Amino acid sequence: MITLGESPMPYIKKKIDRNQVMITSFDSLVEPESIARIIDFFVDHVDLMKMGFQRAEANVGGRGCYPPSNLMKLYLYGYRRGIRSSRKLEVACKTNLEVIWLMDGLQPDFRTISDFRKDNITCMKKVFKEFTKRISVDLDTGYVSIDGSKFKAWNSKDRNFTAMKLDDRIKWLEDHTEEYLRQIEIADENEETGKGSLTKEELEKKLEEAQKRLDQYKFYRDLMIKHNLTQISLTDPDCRLMKNKNGMDTAYNVQTAVDTETHLMMDYQMTNRNTDHGLMASTMEEIKKGAGDEIIEALADKGYQQPEDMIECLEKGIIPNVILPDGQETYELEIEYEEKGCDKSSKSTEEIKKCLHNGIVPDVYEEVIEKIEVVETKKKVVDEPAEMAEPYATEEEMKERAGEGFYVRDPERDKVHCPGGAVLRHKSVKKNGDTRYANKTACRKCPYRNQCISGKGQWKEIDFNKDTLEKKAAWWNPEGPEGPEGPGKEPKKGKKEKWHFEKKKVVRIKFRPGREKMELRKCTSEHPFGTIKRAMGASYFLLKGKRKVDGEFALFATGYNLSRAENMFRFEELMEKVGREAA
Repeated sequence: MITLGESPMPYIKKKIDRNQVMITSFDSLVEPESIARIIDFFVDHVDLMKMGFQRAEANVGGRGCYPPSNLMKLYLYGYRRGIRSSRKLEVACKTNLEVIWLMDGLQPDFRTISDFRKDNITCMKKVFKEFTKRISVDLDTGYVSIDGSKFKAWNSKDRNFTAMKLDDRIKWLEDHTEEYLRQIEIADENEETGKGSLTKEELEKKLEEAQKRLDQYKFYRDLMIKHNLTQISLTDPDCRLMKNKNGMDTAYNVQTAVDTETHLMMDYQMTNRNTDHGLMASTMEEIKKGAGDEIIEALADKGYQQPEDMIECLEKGIIPNVILPDGQETYELEIEYEEKGCDKSSKSTEEIKKCLHNGIVPDVYEEVIEKIEVVETKKKVVDEPAEMAEPYATEEEMKERAGEGFYVRDPERDKVHCPGGAVLRHKSVKKNGDTRYANKTACRKCPYRNQCISGKGQWKEIDFNKDTLEKKAAWWNPEGPEGPEGPGKEPKKGKKEKWHFEKKKVVRIKFRPGREKMELRKCTSEHPFGTIKRAMGASYFLLKGKRKVDGEFALFATGYNLSRAENMFRFEELMEKVGREAA
């Protein structure tokens, strides 16, 4: 029986004497097959100066420059291990044996480390491409899987504004400003203030703050109008408010191209687009250049179902295997007819493009293009364009007209004034070219909600074409919800468009993507994103601006490919690959 406080076995005795003097090589402290040795060997066999890297100046006066190779090794190791902060990397230079070995004992401060990344950010992608070329030489590659994922930017949602968000805040501040002025007026008339009420000085201070914020928001709104912006971000001007799995956040949409056979990331594209539509051709462009005349195949999900983008891929020698909509077997594509001579047996992108526009199937597309034909179709030709009615000169005139029972469009600022006093903002563009306007927040609070719309959780959506200024609100009552019928005035109307039909030749292509290849995409596309976000700690970007963020992601991409290479090759084989020049 063991009593409390007694141990059944003696404790293991400590192995070292902390005061013991050791004679050993520093190299022996690093594991023989450590990731640090791979990074060290690779960077030593790359001409960083030829890539455009600048020397790292020490922030302490009197010291020389740090070698770019050491700091590049530091960043590759750090991003591979999930250590991104320049301050944490500074600590690692003093405490992490592998980092000390990589840095040859150099201990730059965090400013020097940070400045090196900032000054050489555009060169980071060159390192990624060089590493990827070296490890992918002599490998059997498969198809290229395309996918996008949102990465949080260094910009809070409170520092991002849409036109609708600014409108709401401006209205809120205007109401509060009026209330503060009213209370100050009351305070002037009555010397004594009630218990718990604000003093005149406190009210004046709040009024000053409200007016300052109001001027600031109006400046942002005018800036958006001037430069035709849909959003404005104050901390990182290039990021956009996007929808992800956790709701809405300021982010970048990163497009990656991953080989289905090796799971290596072959290339990536940094975008601030909300959706993946139209991004396949641009993401595959560099990979196609490297492949020459070889036809490559891309796999993508339904987010890439854009006909123009798929046509561009086919013209460039890329087969776009995009998941088909339910119940559909082929994609129906249409391009302009151009009568030019072409060589259907050629694999060059120039000849492939000529063949497609001639209505001829290139030999390389015989298995994917089910049918191609030249047809005559009627195309609309405008004789006299429509003319919009004379717009109102000021916003006050528009608001006054809206108060008479009309939805009034402001073409200059791309918004609509509604009879309820709210502003409806640009929501989307329909297939026929009309613009849809809405304001969910305003509809929730509108006193005319029950007359204007029906259904819980609904809000008003109204469409305008580019030539229409006004639309009558049939539900409007000038005397309020219980008042008499609305006004008999009719909306302003401009001159209608005059047009006729003309026959024109077009090429119609029936394209059949490979369904069996789609299964490969499922187990490929998400793998890099999961590894980068979870294992490498890429929950958000540290840098600001699209150019810098693009360079930072190159460090993640290189780290990911390094991780894949560790699993694919024996240590000696990997060292041989990273040490030789890419073809």
